[in-house]
Amino acid sequence: MMTSPPHRRYWMAIGPATLLLPFLAACASPGPPRPPSLNLARTVTDLAAERVGDEVNLRWTTPSNTTDGLGVKGPLTAQICRETAPTRPHPICTPVTRLHVKPGPSQATDALPAALTSDPETLIAYQVQIFNANDRAAGPSHPAYAAAGAAPAPVEGLRAEPSREGATIEWQPQPASASWVELERTLPPAFSKTGTPAKPAAPKSPLRLSPDEPASLRLQTPKDVSDRGGTLDRTARKTETYSYRAQRVRSVTFEGHTVELRSAPSGAVTVRIADTFPPQQPAGLAAVPGEAAGSIDLSWQPLPDTDLAGYLVYRRAAAGWQKLTASPVVGPAFTDSTATGGQAYTYRVTAIDTTGNESQPSHEVEETANQE
Repeated sequence: MMTSPPHRRYWMAIGPATLLLPFLAACASPGPPRPPSLNLARTVTDLAAERVGDEVNLRWTTPSNTTDGLGVKGPLTAQICRETAPTRPHPICTPVTRLHVKPGPSQATDALPAALTSDPETLIAYQVQIFNANDRAAGPSHPAYAAAGAAPAPVEGLRAEPSREGATIEWQPQPASASWVELERTLPPAFSKTGTPAKPAAPKSPLRLSPDEPASLRLQTPKDVSDRGGTLDRTARKTETYSYRAQRVRSVTFEGHTVELRSAPSGAVTVRIADTFPPQQPAGLAAVPGEAAGSIDLSWQPLPDTDLAGYLVYRRAAAGWQKLTASPVVGPAFTDSTATGGQAYTYRVTAIDTTGNESQPSHEVEETANQE
């Protein structure tokens, strides 16, 4: 009887399926293990700096993810550094403050030393790094620029009063100043009828509007006009209450970087735009005999008042002026169909707004109605 060689008997014992197991296990392997995350927060990408008085306000978004795409774990610390004259060779970004932060909107304030709050004006740059619990960071942000030097003088004597055109705002002027005045107007919810800020509506306003937070609006006086100590906010709506703060702003440019120096903000003043001002006096009143007998046609120039309800027409009678219109006339025209042919009549017109304020009367005109 013949027997198989030992190696053949071993092959038959384990079988080919058993030999495939290591191969299959190798195919199911996820690969080499990944190194543990260093938990480094991503670098900040939106650092912004604003010089206000003797301070620089810094804002940024602290990242919520690490450099390898995972969620940041543990406490985070932001380190702010300041660099003076960053265009010089080999500048040094000196740490000025460290503070605890959380992922999301973050801010810090750098109180400038006395040497940086007096002239000459100099460019300064800021960077922020986010450190983890092991005091390690992925690197600094791109720089955000501000200006060192003397800030503009604060606005003093700010006051606001209602006027027929909106809100009249005044302050102590500085005609020789190279700065302009920026106003921040807020609409306190407690006084608002709608809960939303007023919408700009008057293109004739000397104020130029810039986008700002939904709860407030920024308005600025023209940059190329000397400080006259006041302006008119034509966008203020009647019956609303507004608060105003003011800052002087000066723009400077260093090596292609244009930055602003702002004064410390003034105290707030509040004004209610009471609707006690009548519309403008109608102008251009004219009268001609109507086509129908015993009628006279009147016309006048329309008024631009946004709260105008219409016009009232008056005719002089023996007992004085008689109102011919029971309710306001919407358009700038009216036909008196109650006249007697061949008789002369004198007319005048007033404007009235939605709250009943009536203007001064127009000039008077006289006309004779046609006879039949």
